[in-house]
Amino acid sequence: MEAWILLALALCLPTCQPYAMYKEEIPNGDHVPHPCKPNYLWHGVGHRNTQGGGARNPFGEDFAANGHKWTEALCRKDSDGDGRTNGEELGDPGCGWSKGQTPPVTTGITHPGVCDPWNEGECVSKNAWMDCSNNDVFECDAINQPDVRNITLRFPRTKVPAKETTYICFNFELPDDQEYHLIATEPFIDNHNVMHHIVLSRCDDSVGLKSEPEDCMMGTPGCNQFLELWALGVTGSCLTPETGYLIGKGHTRIVSMQFHWTNPTEVDTWYDSSGMTLYYTPKLRRYNAGILTIGQTSLTIPPGQPSVVQQGACTSRCSQKIFSQDIHVFQVINHMHYLGTRQNVTLNRRGGGSAVLSDDNPYSYDTPVIHGHEPPVLMRPGDELLTQCTYQSRSRPKTTSYGQGSFDEMCFAFVFYYPQESLGGRNGCTQFKDDDSCISDDACSSEVFTSTEPATAAFVKKIMESCDPTGSTCWTECPRAIQEVKADNQCLREAWDFYVQVVTTYVPDPTMFKFVSAMQSCDKAATMVTAEPFTPTKPKWSPKTPSMSTARPTEAPKPAGPEGPGSWLLSLVKHLDARPLLQNIIMNVNYNYAATQKDKDDDHPDDHDHDDLVWP
Repeated sequence: MEAWILLALALCLPTCQPYAMYKEEIPNGDHVPHPCKPNYLWHGVGHRNTQGGGARNPFGEDFAANGHKWTEALCRKDSDGDGRTNGEELGDPGCGWSKGQTPPVTTGITHPGVCDPWNEGECVSKNAWMDCSNNDVFECDAINQPDVRNITLRFPRTKVPAKETTYICFNFELPDDQEYHLIATEPFIDNHNVMHHIVLSRCDDSVGLKSEPEDCMMGTPGCNQFLELWALGVTGSCLTPETGYLIGKGHTRIVSMQFHWTNPTEVDTWYDSSGMTLYYTPKLRRYNAGILTIGQTSLTIPPGQPSVVQQGACTSRCSQKIFSQDIHVFQVINHMHYLGTRQNVTLNRRGGGSAVLSDDNPYSYDTPVIHGHEPPVLMRPGDELLTQCTYQSRSRPKTTSYGQGSFDEMCFAFVFYYPQESLGGRNGCTQFKDDDSCISDDACSSEVFTSTEPATAAFVKKIMESCDPTGSTCWTECPRAIQEVKADNQCLREAWDFYVQVVTTYVPDPTMFKFVSAMQSCDKAATMVTAEPFTPTKPKWSPKTPSMSTARPTEAPKPAGPEGPGSWLLSLVKHLDARPLLQNIIMNVNYNYAATQKDKDDDHPDDHDHDDLVWP
């Protein structure tokens, strides 16, 4: 029988449906920030309880007295007495907004029911009812057992960049004198102003320690297997009594900790030394646990919409392919960002029947619900895991896409299961549109994206000779050439959408861009490639630049800055996608292309057609 580890959803049901409706009655009602808890939203805008229900705050009292309607009178009123009208605080300074419209102002929103500055002057007494503590208590009976040890891993004091989104990583060494089970984790948050989430990943034996934290949009190379996760609103993670993550001797020695810092006001004086406490025991439990990420990595959410539904699946053919045996699901956590209003995960059985593993309605980014199952739910090879995500974008003036930033969107679910051995070390089973990652991960090697590789060069040549490289006309001989090329290449045949996205967004090779255009020239259903090909910037050759030999580098090159060819995660795959494949593809393709162009420059020193590469 299903048991909710967190009762937040159950407790919220009697009250949260009304406030969800009322949020649509006021401008920017879906993203009013918490005045004293950075990165948190105040979902029940008219209530003292951030999640809605119970006693009303000053704005809530005025809103109720006004018939729960946004009028000019309510707009021009200063409910919280801080000198700003409700309209100014909610992004409707001219009081002309109507329900369903995009508000005139969508940034710099403040709470109309909380006096600001919340901790100064007369506002202190007016806000006496408000809870500004960050002292939620982590409860896990197992960590009090005499055999349980703990270690706290913290970043050295590090300056937070003055930019909205930063991903930064640091490596740590774990005890390796014997085998252990990691049974619980608890966050140690030093700077609540910027912390968004933490990902702890296992590293390969070849990975060493770092001297200082480093930017890491796609995570640390060689550290691709999830170990633990933390996000806003979670007090800690406590595994079921029969499960643990295997670490220690013969297993995980080095872990990489990735922070996501959110600094939307671009403050340049903040530092952080947050981290995570790990609880582990030498008394191994019955099962080794794992985390499987499912979801969709291609999202397009138009602006001003009351409801947009997207979905992604670990399909039947993928579970059949990657599961070596049955798994037992004991926990599920949904994950979207601020536009998310509802998310669920359904297990569809191959032989018929289904089971709901999670259903957050309403979904709250700030208060994740851990959906626990006791006994665990059995999933067999051939079953499907489907997650459906619903978004509301009335407050957004522009289209929102999948991405790593707090104000981009995601549609993922984290499925906790045992035994870990059933998936052979895989972390993800996702989709890009309808393309399954279990296919693209295996079929789309880096070579298929590199025009200088012999096999790739052969099919590129065939298409370029048979199809219009501008993509504007379908030549008579083109359909047959496309059919033959796809028949010979599984990546092109079964992961075409994924292939197109990688080439047109991340591969710095104009030949491959033209190849994709030519391939699309006879596909009326496809969206024609209209963006300009990748244009690198001026070269930065220096004595510190690695030698451009034909041998692959022993270490993957570091990602370049936000505009360079290494910043691959800006719109497609984030570390949470759990797909090291893309990281390897991009690094190898970028290396091969850079090496090819350097060879050409060496042969023709006066020809600067290709001198615009930046080594990543």
